[in-house]
Amino acid sequence: MRSLFRLNSLALLALGIGCFVMSVQLPLGTFAAPGAGAWPMFLSLCLSAGAVFLLVAERDGEDYERLTRKSLISVLGFIWIGAYVVMFATIGFSLASLIFSIVWLRFLAQESWRFSLTVGPAFAVAMVLIFVVGLRVPVPHDPVMSLITGGRF
Repeated sequence: MRSLFRLNSLALLALGIGCFVMSVQLPLGTFAAPGAGAWPMFLSLCLSAGAVFLLVAERDGEDYERLTRKSLISVLGFIWIGAYVVMFATIGFSLASLIFSIVWLRFLAQESWRFSLTVGPAFAVAMVLIFVVGLRVPVPHDPVMSLITGGRF
């Protein structure tokens, strides 16, 4: 039981290694022109290094909270982020961001419907403005943006 807290570090290490393996399958590019896999690779290495540090440095589980039913929200959050990636690729960035934010706010953050239906769309618009308009990040075909822009998207 005393080493049960190490499962957190092992889970983070497994996640970091898995993300690293997936990131190197993408083009890495160069320092001057990073490819799609560069940042995921860097972040997965940082996550893995942090997990190894915790495995070596932690001596007991005093600083860890006990797992309760409320801890399930974190797991559901990770699952919902994965669903967002799938939605993003299938129904477009703007609609996926809208659905993601409303569901997250209402069910995971347990906000009111009024708050979720107000802030959720604002979040989706902000995501489009920041990433698509401002940073010009290429996203898959987005039917909502095509409808709004008259097919220019």
